[in-house]
Amino acid sequence: MRLTRARRRLSAFTMSAVLASGLVLVSTTGPAHAADFGPVIPCPSDPIAWRQTTIGRVAVYEGFRYTAVSATPAFNISDGRVVDNTLDTPIDVTFTSSQSRTWRVVITTTVGSGTELTKYLQTSVSAQIVQERTTSLGVNANFTVAPHTRVTGQYGVQAYDVVYDVQTVRAWPAIPNGYTKCWDQGSQRGTTNAPTVIEGWRFVAG
Repeated sequence: MRLTRARRRLSAFTMSAVLASGLVLVSTTGPAHAADFGPVIPCPSDPIAWRQTTIGRVAVYEGFRYTAVSATPAFNISDGRVVDNTLDTPIDVTFTSSQSRTWRVVITTTVGSGTELTKYLQTSVSAQIVQERTTSLGVNANFTVAPHTRVTGQYGVQAYDVVYDVQTVRAWPAIPNGYTKCWDQGSQRGTTNAPTVIEGWRFVAG
């Protein structure tokens, strides 16, 4: 029994030493092979969200790096009205929002979080982006409709349709510094609608 425990301690020590050197771990008694960590890369210097996790018995840090591939302006509609003025004179109308809807930043990849993605989009796409937005009720807008004209009123929030990548990076033995190695775990692509704080009526002729 003592010999077995000593061998286990030696195996754990060997695994730690090999990981620290960046070499491939060949011992089958360790919790993971260094090769399983993916290719070694320079540790990220840009902002990245790190969390501590374990691979076998080894405590490592896992971080997610977000990149916006594209961000297309959009208008999320929660309510709408149409007025047809068939008269020969203009008419004044009042549009009132009476339906509400909620939009939120949603992670469609298997890694990352909506909160982290929102923070990234606020700095890289628009500071007006929020994680969640629910449209208001009872918001009025007055409009004059010209003779023989149709006007469509749409109520909602300005938003962005975003395509993004999220890369997973593992760091050991601590959050990246000059003595830490990092491994690339690959990237996933996702999409989300990102609402903003800008809300109101939009009028379209015809």
